[in-house]
Amino acid sequence: MTHYYKNIRRSVRVMLCAVALAGCTFQTYSPKPLDPAERMQQFQAHDPDSADFKAYLESQGYQADVWPLTQWGLRELTFSALYFHPQLDVARAQLQASQARELTAGQRPDPSVSGSVGKSEDDQAPWIYSIGLDIPLQTSSKRELSLAQAQSLSEATRIEIGQAAWEVRSRLLSSWIDYNASLQQSSYLQQEVDIHNEIMSMLNKRVEVGVLSNAELGQARLQLQQAQQKLIAQRGRIPELQAVLASNAGLTPETLGRLSLAFPPTTQLQAGHEDQASRHDGDALQDAALLNRLDIRAALARYEAAERKLRLEIARQYPDITLSPSYIYEEGFHIWQLGIGALLPLLNKNKGLIEEARALREVEAAQFEALQANVIGNLAQAKARYFGAIDTLEQTRQQSAASRQQLQRLARQFDSGYADRLEVAYARLEDLQATQNLIAAEFTLQRAVAVLEDALQQPLEFAGSLPDDMEHISPQDPHIQEPSQQEPSHES
Repeated sequence: MTHYYKNIRRSVRVMLCAVALAGCTFQTYSPKPLDPAERMQQFQAHDPDSADFKAYLESQGYQADVWPLTQWGLRELTFSALYFHPQLDVARAQLQASQARELTAGQRPDPSVSGSVGKSEDDQAPWIYSIGLDIPLQTSSKRELSLAQAQSLSEATRIEIGQAAWEVRSRLLSSWIDYNASLQQSSYLQQEVDIHNEIMSMLNKRVEVGVLSNAELGQARLQLQQAQQKLIAQRGRIPELQAVLASNAGLTPETLGRLSLAFPPTTQLQAGHEDQASRHDGDALQDAALLNRLDIRAALARYEAAERKLRLEIARQYPDITLSPSYIYEEGFHIWQLGIGALLPLLNKNKGLIEEARALREVEAAQFEALQANVIGNLAQAKARYFGAIDTLEQTRQQSAASRQQLQRLARQFDSGYADRLEVAYARLEDLQATQNLIAAEFTLQRAVAVLEDALQQPLEFAGSLPDDMEHISPQDPHIQEPSQQEPSHES
């Protein structure tokens, strides 16, 4: 009888040890409540002068001796956006979720253990007990195919981080151009108002001496009021555009207001566009767009995932095998058994899921073709806008040059006594308006270049405002947890 109890206790200990070993690496739940007020404070606390952001800039090639930055251009604000903007945090979190799915896909099925204890009416050997183990074995490389599918999806998500970064940069560039254009237009409008005031002063003196009618003075006053109204409207847009620029840079308007922004000269786009036009013409732009765009490459990765899912569902036609070794003690006999089990696919042979996977592959292929067609269409529009803006800038430059020549001729006549001060003032006003048109044409070209860059997802004019590798910017961020890291486990 003592021998029977020893065997029972031994079997129970084996089962308990197996359960304990399985549970010693269990993770425990850690609550992480989402506090909107705290998140808002974290966003407002984004500090471009912080040590973490300095380390990030150094990882992007900045030298330590340039810190703190005294001038903030488009490149510096772009890195601020890539570091602070919440949209990239979303993309990084999605990458972490995709990599967690890789862990799930690569896991082998766990074995299961079972046991039983009973008692018979036989006084000689009353105890009956058994212990068994079920070991599942996957066939047809199902685990490898599942892991390959998850890796393709992770690659698509990784590329989409670069896509999100490009979208952040694109919005920042657009707001940078609009804010700079508004500042420039305000400056020229103020000069226009000043000239109108000079003209009004001269006309008032002529009315006083009776050489000019009040009707002509009223016309000049109306022009002054129109110029003043345009100046007021333009200045009223500046705070809004500054707020948009700050938001796209991942900063608050107050934080952006502390930075010394350095805008490039407005005449930087007046030269060299003829060479760029010839270089960007032809099929080279289309090839660049269809081969380099991040969304194209992400779509290819998703199609590869659909291919691998179809292979996985086809492999699931073949049943997995379960090995079931067991030990039974019954009425004094020690019995060892080895069972083999498998699900026989006699009825459906996984046809439904195979057809679903095949249909998903066709969906991904159709979406890829639609994306390509959309890219080609957008590129054609962007090219037309780009070359049209170059032509407009050239014509406006010629008009500005003619206006400047007229002003210089009148200035010489004034010096010689053949023109009066009022004629020169009107010539200055015409020249200033021609300059405003030229500045507007330059910013129109900048916007056209930005649209063309979006169509290509490749920097042209503003190449220096981006990291070298758009797909792998997330590991550079010191304040973002690496996607492969997990919460620490709690050993029991």
